[in-house]
Amino acid sequence: REREETKVMSRAPADVQCTERDLYGQSHPIESPELIVAKLKAFEEEVAKISDEEKPCLLKAQEKCPELLNDGFKLMFLRCEVFNADLAAKRYCHYWEQRVMIFGEERAFEPLSVNGALRDDEFTLTKGFVNFTGKVDPTGRSIMFGDPGQLDPTAYEPKSMCRAFWYVLHSLIEEEEAQKKGIVVLMWPHNVSMKKMDKKLLKLNTDSLRNCIPIRVSAIHICHPPTIFSMVFPILKFFMGEIIKKRIRVHSGSKEKVLKNLEEVGLTKDCVPTELGGDVPIDMKKWIQERREAGL
Repeated sequence: REREETKVMSRAPADVQCTERDLYGQSHPIESPELIVAKLKAFEEEVAKISDEEKPCLLKAQEKCPELLNDGFKLMFLRCEVFNADLAAKRYCHYWEQRVMIFGEERAFEPLSVNGALRDDEFTLTKGFVNFTGKVDPTGRSIMFGDPGQLDPTAYEPKSMCRAFWYVLHSLIEEEEAQKKGIVVLMWPHNVSMKKMDKKLLKLNTDSLRNCIPIRVSAIHICHPPTIFSMVFPILKFFMGEIIKKRIRVHSGSKEKVLKNLEEVGLTKDCVPTELGGDVPIDMKKWIQERREAGL
């Protein structure tokens, strides 16, 4: 656990120049073609240092889907670890272990598309637990909307819902700015109950976020938490890493007050879902159909 937390809290190496801190107090590497070439080379060297026994699933990926392992894909891991090549290499290897565990060997090496590795996950993709908004904040961070009230552990298999989680996260980091700066999560736990708490799914999702999927969570805004949330929140925090805990902001009060709080960090109504009083309609069935037609 200590090693994992150290990894999550990594800072850019001394040879990487960074921007000034932004509204979330985070700074980001200033990229150049020379930096990317040098760091990709260092990344490959670090991957080579990891023994075959520690990266069996990566070796299978190199054999079964080499076309997926291009420089753009590897660069996402470097960006996630702010160009610490050793940490990016470890995340890269762990990613494939987790991907095989969640998708199974028969689909883990297929493209993460609606018609590919997720062809049997239509129900969980459109359930509305994790939602793609198509919006970004003023810094370029992609925005995800979560509605945990949609969960019902009796209605789905946890790994299927986790696969939907993976799919939405990967769609968010299709945007280059989100790779560089991270994502913002808007959570609306309005119908959360102890009965709907899915601890298996929670562990799968948090394990996928920490040291696995190449994505930086810059902030989690929990909006309009119900009274029972005070009982549920300690369970959520148990599974989270220390750095993610520190990035949680809870917004209570009237709809107007919450919208005002969000606006103070650049989340104006035009990038907030209608469920929270914003102007962005969420229609995952339509979005998934559009993605399917586009071969995504």
